[in-house]
Amino acid sequence: MSDAAAVTVAYVHDNRQAHSWQRSLMELVGYDLANHGRVLRGGWCAMRYGADGLVAARNKAVQQFLATDDAQWLWWVDTDMGFAPDTIDRLIDVADPVTRPIVGALCFAWRERVPDGMGGYRCTANPTIFDWTEVTTDDGRPAHGFLARSQYPVNTLVRCAGTGSACILVHRSVFERIAEANGSVWYNRVPNRDAGHLISEDLSFCLRAGAVDIPVHVHTAVRTTHFKEFWLGEQDYWMHAEAPPATEQVAVVVPVMRRPRNAEPFMRSLRASTGLATVYAVADLEDRDTVDAWKAAGADVVLNCAGEEPGTFARKVNIGYRESQAPWLLLVGDDVRFHPGWLDHAQAVAADRYHVVGTNDLANPRVTSGQHSTHPMIRRSYVGSTGASWDGPGIVAHEGYRHWFCDDEIVTAAKQRGVWAMALGSLVEHRHPAWGGAEDDEVYRLGQSHAETDRQTFEQRCQVNL
Repeated sequence: MSDAAAVTVAYVHDNRQAHSWQRSLMELVGYDLANHGRVLRGGWCAMRYGADGLVAARNKAVQQFLATDDAQWLWWVDTDMGFAPDTIDRLIDVADPVTRPIVGALCFAWRERVPDGMGGYRCTANPTIFDWTEVTTDDGRPAHGFLARSQYPVNTLVRCAGTGSACILVHRSVFERIAEANGSVWYNRVPNRDAGHLISEDLSFCLRAGAVDIPVHVHTAVRTTHFKEFWLGEQDYWMHAEAPPATEQVAVVVPVMRRPRNAEPFMRSLRASTGLATVYAVADLEDRDTVDAWKAAGADVVLNCAGEEPGTFARKVNIGYRESQAPWLLLVGDDVRFHPGWLDHAQAVAADRYHVVGTNDLANPRVTSGQHSTHPMIRRSYVGSTGASWDGPGIVAHEGYRHWFCDDEIVTAAKQRGVWAMALGSLVEHRHPAWGGAEDDEVYRLGQSHAETDRQTFEQRCQVNL
């Protein structure tokens, strides 16, 4: 048998284990017996999760590991993980007792982000690669804590401040040095006084390691899977659904006012999402900073020269329609971000049948449920022959509205005529103060000031036209 370093396999368990973990472990043992015999010589440390909890179980496992000299390395693996047969070998290959005594595999945690309105949560996967951050709060207080990275380099050994213990290789010396400094409390949870809660047991372990100058690494080439139960809904389907490539040009009509800062990020996200869009930023003649910003960002700027008052959203939409030529119009504010594939999904849903297609703003409950769209995409030929509002051919938006309810009339009229469809996979994210996506400002407040009048106008028009 090989004289390669022996490794003790450790895990905490209850009465249930994932099949992926069982199968992975069987294949790993078979690989180990046929090759180095690391686990055969290092043995097992299976600790049952009892009434004293996960922290106590992990600490007991480390005590048991240190009580023997069978192995220099401990490999933690959770019982809901899937992994390759050579996982231990690949971690050993990049580990070192002195320079890299803690090396984790690439694992993902399931983060509950927002309630889904049905008793569950919208969830996303995050890599368990953490940095220690120190920031200053709005009131001038220092705040500290672990922050998960949103991105990571592929197939790379990465140094970080912390990682989870779902699949991690740890040298014996790490536990010994932490015990010398703190006692046998390797996984006791450390309070984060700034946030008012306890840090998780695995990150508390990394925090103690960092306090005695022990580095933590993650090798992103050593991949795993993590079995998690979660709430699967319609949004999950559309987030992963593929659509055929869009083929028709779209005129993105965006009424703009007194927010030149929004031009560059708007245009950047649109360019990254499609090459079939032309932006028509409809601005007021005297609003020179906004005009200059949208020109500099690459938009076609159209001026509203009618009267001294700033143009309403509805009036600017109609100006944008008259000044553009593409077969499709998209009506948006300047506070959106375009996700890849939004135009593909919208045109795929439209096909040859629907003339008004709703995009998903990822915020408004009426929109995310498929009932409405704050940013509709409209076929130009439909506007020319019928009109998108109830005002007749050639009119997109009823100019009796200041800002609100333009979209309600367009969507309601399209449903009435049987030409409405919703494209939940078309993600045009709305970063609005109502959803916590932007700071309130004078432009938002101006629109809000006319909301009740616009509502009354819409209700009166519904009584006449429905």
